[in-house]
Amino acid sequence: HGMDRFDARKQIVADFEELGLLEKIEPHKLMVPRGDRSHSVVEPYLTDQWYVKVETMAKRALDAVKDGEIQFVPENWDKTYYQWMENIEDWCISRQLWWGHRVPAWYDDEGNIYVAEDEQAVREKYNLSDDLQLKQDEDVFDTWFSSNLWPFSTLGWPEQTDRLKEFYPTQVLVTGFDIIFFWVAR
Repeated sequence: HGMDRFDARKQIVADFEELGLLEKIEPHKLMVPRGDRSHSVVEPYLTDQWYVKVETMAKRALDAVKDGEIQFVPENWDKTYYQWMENIEDWCISRQLWWGHRVPAWYDDEGNIYVAEDEQAVREKYNLSDDLQLKQDEDVFDTWFSSNLWPFSTLGWPEQTDRLKEFYPTQVLVTGFDIIFFWVAR
């Protein structure tokens, strides 16, 4: 923070040169991505993210299809589903957006992470005093993660309503093939 990235690169080269650590500078061609509107250079920026380990869930979901507990109609989607689920990677559920369902994690000044449904629950769960300053994670959940909340938010959860008992879990899910892996399988 504080120095422009292009100026920082020049300064790093100058520092390496001054310390005798610079072997050579060589020009090379590089495809540099640019923003559609601003045409500014877009560069990767590493940040901490939240992931869900999905291997165990994927195995259970695969078994449910193999055992006939869950069926795809038409059946030709089984093969694609197996391919996706047998090669699944952990799911990054955090996004750096200004809208969405906030990740329910809080940090103290020392970087300790506390997870619970709200700040009061964090304080109770971890026995933290009201004097300890906590800041909620600014990330929000991935849209597909949030979409899984739909049946709960429409059927009266957290109360065990008659509608929730009747319609969840569902017996039939009508959906497009394009979201089988991004939402349905998860």
